[in-house]
Amino acid sequence: MSLPWAEKYRSIEFNMIIGNDMARKEFFEWLKKWKQGDKAVLLVGPPGIGKNTTVYAVAKRLGYYIIELNASDIRTRDALNKRLGSSLYAANLLNEKRMVLFDEIDGLYSREDYGGLEYINGLIDKPPLPIVLTANDETNDNVLKLSRRVIVIRFQKVPLRLIEIYLKHICKKENRNIDKKILYNIAKKSNGDVRNALNMLQAMIDTPYLMEETDFMKDEAISKFDAIMALISEKEKDEAFKKFSKMDADVNEKLMIAFYSILASNLDKHIRRKALRAIADIDLFRNRITQTQEWRMASWYDMYFVEKLFDTDIRKGFRYCEEEPLWELKLKYWTEYKIFKEVKERVNQKYHTSIGEFTLYYLPCLISLVKEKPDKTLEYLKYVGFGENFLAYIQKRVKL
Repeated sequence: MSLPWAEKYRSIEFNMIIGNDMARKEFFEWLKKWKQGDKAVLLVGPPGIGKNTTVYAVAKRLGYYIIELNASDIRTRDALNKRLGSSLYAANLLNEKRMVLFDEIDGLYSREDYGGLEYINGLIDKPPLPIVLTANDETNDNVLKLSRRVIVIRFQKVPLRLIEIYLKHICKKENRNIDKKILYNIAKKSNGDVRNALNMLQAMIDTPYLMEETDFMKDEAISKFDAIMALISEKEKDEAFKKFSKMDADVNEKLMIAFYSILASNLDKHIRRKALRAIADIDLFRNRITQTQEWRMASWYDMYFVEKLFDTDIRKGFRYCEEEPLWELKLKYWTEYKIFKEVKERVNQKYHTSIGEFTLYYLPCLISLVKEKPDKTLEYLKYVGFGENFLAYIQKRVKL
């Protein structure tokens, strides 16, 4: 497969970026007038709408070198200090214009990124270099805390018409002749996300066989209710996928509706736990898509979603629900869901074993060890990275 067009066309001139004219101008003026000690800036808005592209285009125009730390980096206090320590002050000695970009601040977590937020908070007090933060979710706790101390510039979804014009421009540069109706449908389905639109256009060209199988862009989207009902009522998995893939919702909405529906469903304790494990697996895939911005994987996301929930036991008592449950109920099952997600991430990435193997072979051993030596075992589990939710779960099983 060829180089992703979202990357190929990421580095463009400032005046070639589409949408968010006022936000881009505000950022340009901030960097142009920046002097040592000035406030940091936070660019906030949905993914794929030009935040990072704007940063790089403006930096290039004004002669800045960018030191970027993104969501895939380990952003502990020590890691950040090691990466940025000398760079923050060497620029003045070398008479070089540098700036720091912290991408996806809403992706900082308390344990994996221990001390990272505190480090950033200290850095933006009197920044020696221009500090730029980006975030997708304005309601995120980290973002809310930081937004009180920085200049906030809000980016919006790009209008459909602008995306359509941009796609035509890309097709011309790539020497591709694509039907106007298809470009319109891609622009519409992108939901204001330019990166998503580029990835869908390239996917349609690079993998036409996949697009044919999923009826990509051929039919109108179907309602959330009809899509979920197809998932639980269709006899054939292929038919369920065909309808589910046309669901009028993004990857986040699909996941949350499935989660709320599981909480509202008439499932016994064991089946509900099985369903929550499936949701945890789907969420890992969703995180991978959003963190890497590989929106072409969204087609595979739908396939994976159907594969994980097309289960006789789960479907039997499944009940559609789009509304959030009562907080007490949501908290109870969300905590259990987070436990399985946390275990899944930990055992997969660090110990290279599946959640099934972990539950079958290792969990009983851990419970026995906690019964025998509770303090030392729990201390060890905390040391190797298991969170408070999992430790509480183990203690409950042991009935300490």
